[in-house]
Amino acid sequence: MGKQVARLRGIGFILWHGRHEFYHVLLGLVWAWVLREYWQEYNSQWVAVAIFGSLLPDVDHFMYFFTYGRRDRYTRQILAFLRKRQWRMLTVFVEKGHKNNTDLVTHNYYVIVGLLISALLLAYFDMKNGVVLFGAMVVHYVFDILDDILMLGHVNPNWRRFGKPGRRERMRSDIMA
Repeated sequence: MGKQVARLRGIGFILWHGRHEFYHVLLGLVWAWVLREYWQEYNSQWVAVAIFGSLLPDVDHFMYFFTYGRRDRYTRQILAFLRKRQWRMLTVFVEKGHKNNTDLVTHNYYVIVGLLISALLLAYFDMKNGVVLFGAMVVHYVFDILDDILMLGHVNPNWRRFGKPGRRERMRSDIMA
């Protein structure tokens, strides 16, 4: 009985410290609801597409961990927590440190503008699933920018850069870490 209670407390701890993703899901659902009100129709598929679209931009974090950012100190620490199965430490580390991960390829203004233009074009051609998907992704990125301002007091430098950081930017981030 004691182990089950401890596991439940552990899951609650992880869910609490991982709530940032739940905010993204909630905002995706709000986006689907706004479109439902605007289009005056309901399609349950839009709910699933909005949830998927609100989580899709964070795939960039996994791409970073396992491909182009695998040598980064932040990534090595995350992988060490995973290998040792230290889920609580991992959750708190990601919660506190993910704002300092400024080398993500798709977290920038250019991707947001591209998604916004795509959503507008799809709206023009009445392709509603695309509008839901790309709009949810834009909402995700806008939330991340507002979260940066709230948590850091400024917008992360990665939002102004297109693509992977150059050698000079990587050296600067290693020096500052």
